[in-house]
Amino acid sequence: MEEKIHGDIDAEGIEVVLRDGQYFVRYDAGAHQIIWREDEITEADLDRIRQGEEAEYLMLIELQKHLERSGKNPYVSNWKR
Repeated sequence: MEEKIHGDIDAEGIEVVLRDGQYFVRYDAGAHQIIWREDEITEADLDRIRQGEEAEYLMLIELQKHLERSGKNPYVSNWKR
């Protein structure tokens, strides 16, 4: 079971859920088309998201860079609404 912790995907384009003790951020990673992603984040990342749009944006950019370094393509959908 999961619990919505932050945001609203429909209204804000981003939300964070807690599932099995882990945080996951859901967001649109596309620039010219919608690419829905769900990626695990830390509690510290959640705190940054809650600081406002600029901190949220920077955290998502860092997350995408981390995914790229780990060999994952952050611009491929991995979640369906």
